[in-house]
Amino acid sequence: MLASASIFIFTSLIPIWNCKTPMPELSSEAKISKKFPISIRWTTQDPILAKVLTEVFPVPAALPVEPGSPVSDLTQLELPDPDPKLAPKPKPVKELKPNELPRWERSFELSKINNLTVIIRNETQRPVYSVGLSLLALTMLYYATMETEAELVWVSNQDSLHRVSFLSTQESIWAPMPFYIGTGSSLVSPLLRSNQYPSQLQRYCIFETPSKLRQSIEQPLDETCKDYENFLRRLLIQNYDNIHSQLKEWETRNQDWFQP
Repeated sequence: MLASASIFIFTSLIPIWNCKTPMPELSSEAKISKKFPISIRWTTQDPILAKVLTEVFPVPAALPVEPGSPVSDLTQLELPDPDPKLAPKPKPVKELKPNELPRWERSFELSKINNLTVIIRNETQRPVYSVGLSLLALTMLYYATMETEAELVWVSNQDSLHRVSFLSTQESIWAPMPFYIGTGSSLVSPLLRSNQYPSQLQRYCIFETPSKLRQSIEQPLDETCKDYENFLRRLLIQNYDNIHSQLKEWETRNQDWFQP
């Protein structure tokens, strides 16, 4: 009983003592690419994604979804697991000869990204790994992690579904603890941090308003949305190169047909 109480007390003090994985920074190449705007048209039902995407990538603001327009909830689609062989690859850029004008392909189509959505594919706190690290630290370390695999999904031309898959991110938190308390805290942490799963953050920030009871037990709505925003920013920055190449690929589909 005393041990359980001690674990609860020290776990409640973790926000004061903890060290978190710092927010990743863009590479020098990515910072250079931010100077070149990407001309795409896109909409989304996720206001947090609309905010973060324009902060991370050089894209224009999202177009508002017209009231009453039929918009599918892409989070409810039964999507099969992405096949690595079918992962989207940007088309190689053809080098132009001197005095040669660019020519558009015959397969060109004018379209836009409709209802860009983040789909959470897999998420885990890896409790066995966390407890193992605590034992290596002689039970005097609290450690927790959240690993997530997600994808960006959108539709175009009413029926075409597009995916940017294999987007992964990881965030860890650790803190020194007294003897044995670290291992105990690592054991109970997955239960205490169940509201920190990205799918839960997305659900109760975007798609469903949490009840007052849930907010009093877990955390207020604004804190949930703040954690969801941090998750999105971490996800987009850690996968900047992959997403940026796909946005550039999509940009070529939205060029005006009358350009040379």
